[in-house]
Amino acid sequence: MQGVFITIEGVEGSGKSTQLLHLSERLRRLGLPLVVTKEPGGTALGREIRRLLLERHGSGETWCAEAELLLFYADRAQHLETVIRPALAEGKVVLVDRFEDSTRAYQGASGVAESSLDRLSELVLRGLRPHLTIMLDMDPETSLQRVEVRNLSLGAEFAETRFDEAELDFHRRVRNRFLAIAQNHPNRVALIPARDPVDQVEAAIWLRVAPLLRNAGFGVD
Repeated sequence: MQGVFITIEGVEGSGKSTQLLHLSERLRRLGLPLVVTKEPGGTALGREIRRLLLERHGSGETWCAEAELLLFYADRAQHLETVIRPALAEGKVVLVDRFEDSTRAYQGASGVAESSLDRLSELVLRGLRPHLTIMLDMDPETSLQRVEVRNLSLGAEFAETRFDEAELDFHRRVRNRFLAIAQNHPNRVALIPARDPVDQVEAAIWLRVAPLLRNAGFGVD
């Protein structure tokens, strides 16, 4: 049986973690063979890259856009080789929190040229694309309010705040790039309003996931 590759994307604070948890719990209750992972940091080595990317360095030095881009793709190459491709070959459902679309949105919003994104994507992905991308959409003004509450609840030890602290215009550019991806890939991307109640968002996601799983041969109602 062919594996199924599903990604969840969206701006900071759009509810990805919550919806990933709900969807993964539902799939486990159905007894489906499941791998849940994330980017960056879906491997042991990738967790080191995640720390470098998302935490502020003690020196105050920041990554230039090209160096940041290469780190994200180094993480993705390792993730694909050791986690995603093997799981798909074994016929599993692979559920990933952020993937290629996030790089296109965030690093593109940072000024990286599309040609650079295209070259690295071709090198690392080798044509692999998700069967379905759940894209949670929310205006950055609201999403960043959620982020502030979340980060306060996690306490001072939570250090992965570098992108959270970016200016509002950056987050607006990120959202616009996500929306453009959804418009350009309507057969792959399900654009779902994230300001709706959590249970409504969950139901909207399942309406897109269930037919995909049935068509792939997984028995779901």
